Amino acid sequence: MKLSLFGPLASILLATAAAATTTKPCCSITAQDKSRIFVLSDITNEPDDSMSFVRLLTHADMFTIEGIAAVTSWWLNATTAPEALEAIVDTYETVRPNLQSHTDGEFPPASYLLPRIKSGPKTYGLSAIDALEAGGEISEGAKLLIGAVDASTDRLYVQAWGGVNTLAEALWYVRKTRHPRRLAEFVSRISVYTISDQDNSGQWIRTSFPDLRYIVSVHGWNQYNQASWLGIATNTPEGGPDPSLVSDKWLAENIQIGPLGAEYPDVVYTMEGDTPTMLFNIQNGLNVPEHPEYGGWGGRYTPVTMGGQLFANAADAVVGADGNTYSSAQAAIWRWRDAYQNEFAARMQWTLSAKGDGDASNATHPPLVSVNGSCGNAPYEVEAKPGTSLTFDATGTWNQDTEGSGGLEYKWIQYKDVTFSPSNVVGVWNVTVPAESGGMSAVVDLPPVEESCTEVKNAGYSVCQVYHLVLEVKNTAGAIPMTRYKRVVIKITP
Repeated sequence: MKLSLFGPLASILLATAAAATTTKPCCSITAQDKSRIFVLSDITNEPDDSMSFVRLLTHADMFTIEGIAAVTSWWLNATTAPEALEAIVDTYETVRPNLQSHTDGEFPPASYLLPRIKSGPKTYGLSAIDALEAGGEISEGAKLLIGAVDASTDRLYVQAWGGVNTLAEALWYVRKTRHPRRLAEFVSRISVYTISDQDNSGQWIRTSFPDLRYIVSVHGWNQYNQASWLGIATNTPEGGPDPSLVSDKWLAENIQIGPLGAEYPDVVYTMEGDTPTMLFNIQNGLNVPEHPEYGGWGGRYTPVTMGGQLFANAADAVVGADGNTYSSAQAAIWRWRDAYQNEFAARMQWTLSAKGDGDASNATHPPLVSVNGSCGNAPYEVEAKPGTSLTFDATGTWNQDTEGSGGLEYKWIQYKDVTFSPSNVVGVWNVTVPAESGGMSAVVDLPPVEESCTEVKNAGYSVCQVYHLVLEVKNTAGAIPMTRYKRVVIKITP
């Protein structure tokens, strides 16, 4: 069959594949795939930080956690609570052996995590910088952050769940004590994703260190309803996101179970407002942390100025639960809700029993996705001429639970929001999915040159589009589905 995909986002969902794959691909997560992360949490301010921390620990095999600092914020402005983080880690340690049995990755032990929990300054925002200017000492959290940046040339992703004056302290100190070249090197190793501005040090950082990669929803002070991250749990607009997956009932049945689930509090204001920063770094084949503009579970952000390092809200146009299309920055997160909530629920099942010891129907594991022999989490990049056809083959995809390709559903997604055009309307391409492939292959017919390339007047060259095709593979063999992806980046050459 041959289908034309129209609209801002279009996809084809095929029936579960019947063909068998007998060779396991090379797609398990390795240490090289993991993002190095550092968390700033104003835990005890409201319940959502505890929620996000429980989720983080159930996904801890997918990151290298370099440090966690308890920080202040507008709402928790004179104290920090590292002991609250430590208590949850202690509970996590009781279920860690169960979690570890379900993955080839490593769930770090409490003996690794506890020494990496420190406190930031116990003052609000730029008061911490004022204290340093007066001769004070930087906080233990800032010292830990500096050490984490210095430990590797790999990017350190700072996830700011509260205020950012711990980061401000670190940057102030490095600028004060190091040569400008060393400062520039230090700054280049950091990427910040903050849940709006929760103190007055964020703007100071962005002004003082304009070369720092900084992802933030830019809006009026305290106008959180304008922020991208609200998409994690919003129920609006009605008919758009699926509210059942963030309801109190769903959380009680799927998350608040077992010892670690008991650490997950009831919702007071919103569910896990800080979690998008963590979802952004999950290695699932969709997220590309070095490219916030690509979009993923943590939302989509584009540079405020071309070539700049400040990234702000970008909207996705998404077909909602009612079949209508909704366009917003929040939709760029809630569009993936089924996948990220079921991922969490499946991992909470892992906490209950070791692999093979419990109810097998409750132990689902993520598929390992391969396209044209390319597996792993990095995008599969290809170059192509306008008007040509490309074939993509996913027959190497592997289901860990059936030891083959059984129990998998395939969806090919044309992620049009990512492709830039002056009118934000990108030329339609055709996708052919051979019926006999069971959804495992797709043929893409690329637009002609007049739709995919633009001549730069008086420059003597053309600029061509970059198209994104995403293969979504869902393991439905267990009670709770788990989803992985392979992003195909098609670069048109004139």
